[in-house]
Amino acid sequence: MTPPPAHRAVRPLRVAVRTTAKRDSGPCENEDSAAADINAGRFALSDGASAAARAEVWSRLLTEAFVNGGDPLTSSTLSALRRSWREHVSAPDLAWYAREKLAQGSAATFLGVRVETSGYTVTAVGDSCLFHISERELVLVAPLTDSREFSRFPELVHTSPDTPVPLDHVWSGGGPLRDGDVLLLATDAVAKYLLRQHRETGELPAVLDHLEDEEQFLKFITHAREHGLENDDSTVCAVWT
Repeated sequence: MTPPPAHRAVRPLRVAVRTTAKRDSGPCENEDSAAADINAGRFALSDGASAAARAEVWSRLLTEAFVNGGDPLTSSTLSALRRSWREHVSAPDLAWYAREKLAQGSAATFLGVRVETSGYTVTAVGDSCLFHISERELVLVAPLTDSREFSRFPELVHTSPDTPVPLDHVWSGGGPLRDGDVLLLATDAVAKYLLRQHRETGELPAVLDHLEDEEQFLKFITHAREHGLENDDSTVCAVWT
């Protein structure tokens, strides 16, 4: 039997995902994750909490679950992902201090975007942000809207089964799209920098012009760090409609 065709986003889309770790850190130390499925019109970003255990695994599980059609914030999916995280990070020969840290669990922000015929929808927990850009003008940014709103303690999705995601920690929204619009998903360091520059100059830095490859993105991040971008894992997912 021929399987049914996968759902395809009606709009023709183009996507670029770029990431770089903190200065003087290697790729394996990058705790950000991003995932994209153009055919399904699903895109996700997650920033693993630096103090949490194996946050890179948790952020990856959250983003992959979303682009594969799930909602990682529903109780059933979240429970399954928590079990999966535990299976991924557990090993019988772990040192006692590693086991102790794993027992404290992990945590990460989450940002999921779905593009459909009529526009797009967004779900977010924490300070990874979506920028809707039309003709280089900022149409919408969420869930935070000002660089001064960022803090060291964003809302997070936790691996601990006794730490639910309260409804008031979840931001949901969306809007219509025009041909040529761009949806830019960014983890906190990049989002905060973009919003600060926009507040001070009225314009967004030209990050969209530096996504052709990883080298161009690294040049943008290096320059931005010299002008106020915090030294943190930096990840973006740009979707052109």
